[in-house]
Amino acid sequence: MVNKEEIESSFKKMSKETEENGEVAMQEKEIKVRELFVKMLEDAAKYAVLEKFYAEDMKGFHEIVQWKFGSIRGYQVYDETEYSFKIDEEAEDPTLVVGCTDLDLAYQFLNDEIEHWPAFVTTNFLVGTKGPDGTLKEKKIRKVTGFAPGNAPTTSSTKDNTSVRQISVTQRLLRIPAFRPIMERTYDPENSNDVRIPINQSLGTYENQPIPLAVLEYFINKASHVYLFQMCPCRAISKCKNYELELGCMALGNGVLRMKFFGDIATKEEAMERSRRAVAAGLLPSLGRVKSDTIIYGALPEQGDLMHICFCCPCCCVEGSGKDSPRYLREWHQKMEGVTVTVDEDLCTGCEQCLEVCIYGGMEVIDNVAVIDREGEDRCRGCGRCERKCPTGAITITIEEDGVDRMISRIESHVDVT
Repeated sequence: MVNKEEIESSFKKMSKETEENGEVAMQEKEIKVRELFVKMLEDAAKYAVLEKFYAEDMKGFHEIVQWKFGSIRGYQVYDETEYSFKIDEEAEDPTLVVGCTDLDLAYQFLNDEIEHWPAFVTTNFLVGTKGPDGTLKEKKIRKVTGFAPGNAPTTSSTKDNTSVRQISVTQRLLRIPAFRPIMERTYDPENSNDVRIPINQSLGTYENQPIPLAVLEYFINKASHVYLFQMCPCRAISKCKNYELELGCMALGNGVLRMKFFGDIATKEEAMERSRRAVAAGLLPSLGRVKSDTIIYGALPEQGDLMHICFCCPCCCVEGSGKDSPRYLREWHQKMEGVTVTVDEDLCTGCEQCLEVCIYGGMEVIDNVAVIDREGEDRCRGCGRCERKCPTGAITITIEEDGVDRMISRIESHVDVT
């Protein structure tokens, strides 16, 4: 018969062995995380040399990023094209603090196992930013950053004015190479493809209708299903004072049947009425295949059968911060085929009102004259907002005769709404 002392002794031995095994497992986990962390720091140095658009993406970028994974430390210094890092050290005055205490989460992040950005922002990953008083405050990532909808610029006080001065925490993080893989899976730039359709009257008509309404009607009539949002998520979150919240997005195609949030199935007549009201209000239609929206709106798996149509205002649209994104995330936003925007230097007074409404960073004023995409740059998306805003009529937007047909053909090659 086993006595009480033998039982207690046995339990103590088992407990000690479990504790020792736990310590060994934790040490092994720390070793793996540290190896991946060191690799990440070193890979960033290679990225700075090999990435084609690194210099462009890092223009004006100055960050001291302190990483913390459990007890593991290290930091990166980004000074435009200059990059350096230190392992097992803490920066004296970091501008960002990034990491987590959970080594399992750290391993998933460093080993590139997190599926997409919305999944990432629901984790216990921490980001520390400086407040107005210069003090660093660490919060869960979902508290300091977001994913569209929810990462829109601050609403401006004047209609048609979208002067955004602050670069969001999200855009700061996206320039750090470690975040690129997760963002590429989220946005899927190779397969996502969308276009802005200018609402300028100067563009004329297509099949006897204003161009934006004709294009929208074309896709609405082809669609197997239509889904109308109850309101625009970007304007709702930004508390827009300039445009109706109810003029929200639409979705077309079989993928609509997988939609879970923000709205309901609607008729084609209701969709056209929404389109007419939005265009009449001065909202810019944006349409195409966008994987990130499919993720957010719960319409996975992404099968190329869901077209997203947004009616964007210049003050709250999530794309307002897109001009601060790295090049690899801007490529899938394309200008409408055949659209050209030009400036008459004799009429331009350099008033800079066009800069206020250009959310893509495609306008600048040089020697008191507005310039659109100077040589080597490709930011203008031909939205036409600058033409509508220019007080002297110096800006002109035109479209080639077959531009609409070419644009429809491109979009149809990426998404099927039937």
